[in-house]
Amino acid sequence: MNEEYIKDVELLKNLSIMHVEDDTSVRESLMRFLKRRFDTIFTAKDGHEGFETYKAHRPDIVITDIQMPVMDGIEMAKKILELNPDAVIVITTAFNEKPYIDKASEIGIFEYLKKPVVKEDLTLTLRKCAERIQK
Repeated sequence: MNEEYIKDVELLKNLSIMHVEDDTSVRESLMRFLKRRFDTIFTAKDGHEGFETYKAHRPDIVITDIQMPVMDGIEMAKKILELNPDAVIVITTAFNEKPYIDKASEIGIFEYLKKPVVKEDLTLTLRKCAERIQK
């Protein structure tokens, strides 16, 4: 195992994370990545399920897609931030349009990643999330 991976595991393993994504193959792919780094992982297939899961478990980090059925990621993030203004939320989306980025920034989204998510970018983002939580 490389040294960076070991550092990431040490940094992240005691944190909990939730991934909200309506695309099953994307969700499963990211889950494989997250399972190697986090001990506690929650998943949801839409914003409504994600919000309910958040209320029940209060994960340290939330990664969510923007475009989803039932409730989109921005609306879910808004509701989570109303419950917990310090929530650490990362948005992933295939949409690279300025209005989405502006909307995410307006409500206090911590990070914004474009799809397809590059593992190196996700790793860097998760490190930033962990550092923010530790402060």
